[in-house]
Amino acid sequence: MSAPCTHNNSEKKAMKLLRLPVAADRLGLKLSTLRDWRLKRKYLDFVEIGRAVAVTEESLERLIQANLIPAREGRQ
Repeated sequence: MSAPCTHNNSEKKAMKLLRLPVAADRLGLKLSTLRDWRLKRKYLDFVEIGRAVAVTEESLERLIQANLIPAREGRQ
């Protein structure tokens, strides 16, 4: 008999996954670029379920934030 579950499911955050074509489109990159990054384990967190490959939306947002160049203030 297994022990009762002690963690609270409300504390778990649902992880949203994006398939590679969707992620590539969102970043404005070619699909082959994301496939290359996956093979090199660069920049994004990839999830493989069987033959399906996806990236976490959180890692996509982290990549965008890490490369954000803010606009200068006072220039128009």
